[in-house]
Amino acid sequence: MAPRLRSRGAASVRSGPIDDIFAALARRPEVVSFAVGAPDPTLLPGELVATLSQNVIDRYGSAVLQYGMTRGFAPLLDEARNLLRSRDIRCPHDRLHISTGGSGALHNVCLALLDPLDVVLVETPTYGPAVKEFRSHGATIVAVPCDEFGIVPEALEEALSRYDATFVYLLPTFQNPTGRTMPAGRRERIAEIVVRHGTLIVEDDVYTDLRYRGVAPPALSSFAPDNSVYITSLSKTLAPAIRVGITVMPADLLETVLALKQGIDMQTSTYCQAIAAEFLASPACSTHLAHVVGAYSAKLDALTAAVGRHLPAGFRWTEPEGGMFLWVEGPAGFDADAALTEALRLGVAFLPGSAFYADDVAGHRNTMRLSFANVPLDDIDRGIALLGAVCGGAA
Repeated sequence: MAPRLRSRGAASVRSGPIDDIFAALARRPEVVSFAVGAPDPTLLPGELVATLSQNVIDRYGSAVLQYGMTRGFAPLLDEARNLLRSRDIRCPHDRLHISTGGSGALHNVCLALLDPLDVVLVETPTYGPAVKEFRSHGATIVAVPCDEFGIVPEALEEALSRYDATFVYLLPTFQNPTGRTMPAGRRERIAEIVVRHGTLIVEDDVYTDLRYRGVAPPALSSFAPDNSVYITSLSKTLAPAIRVGITVMPADLLETVLALKQGIDMQTSTYCQAIAAEFLASPACSTHLAHVVGAYSAKLDALTAAVGRHLPAGFRWTEPEGGMFLWVEGPAGFDADAALTEALRLGVAFLPGSAFYADDVAGHRNTMRLSFANVPLDDIDRGIALLGAVCGGAA
């Protein structure tokens, strides 16, 4: 008899359109790709990281190459508190944890909280890999209606009255995929609803430092600290490969998460944590972030100008204040999934919006996500011109 090679939860997860298009793009470097939601490689600070690394070895010696505490490296925990304070996040010692990236934090929280058939409420649309994570634990995903300001309070109230949800997963700032941001008043109202129903918010806040205009609202978790898990990371500001996330959660939940993490990866790399601590404490941190924000702001401006020039009548798009994404909706007859084949033939890529819906995918095939961070500035107009030709022929 052949051995069983995957769990029931794993059997419900498969390679999706995001994985497939990334595989295709790896073979075609000439394509102008608005598909990849990753930092611009030219903005990843190699020389700065080399300097920080040397500083870390000079300061701590070989101790940073050893196993460390599961909760996190003490100097980074201190720097994380300073960072979180600026976002109105309370982070006493028994709630703060350094994770292996934001995705590692989400995985560990799911492992601690989710049983098969538990309900997770998500936005419409939402971050596709998070849905894959929830499903791998056997969770039932329920999509809650949203508007231009995020999840609709009345719809969330109805969903929480109908379902005994384990948590509500939200990206309230520069949401992936739409780029929208939830205003402070909406955040306060959502927090009140969640607290009244006795459930939990999982706030994914990895894009918050990439603000190009407007005023930052307080973190959603600041309105309901006892009912929130707050997740952020340095992947979008320092480097994804550092794999450092920062999480704040109720103390009892963190105790479980840390016990589970000891059996997963023991601790996030002490060496990488030390580099992250050195970065956050250095004047180079604000200088580098200002450089990144300036570069991405110019790309967003170029993208919004290009879609205005080249996309046909009947298409509309979001106007984000930051982040990495622009969300486009075509007329009812436009099929982004079908248009992708022709787009790739012409030399431009995007992600169909259907990849970001937890349900009713067929009803949203007229949407697409454009990620501008990874696209060279000089290629943006040319790429959108190609996309405009595809959309004009497909609409």
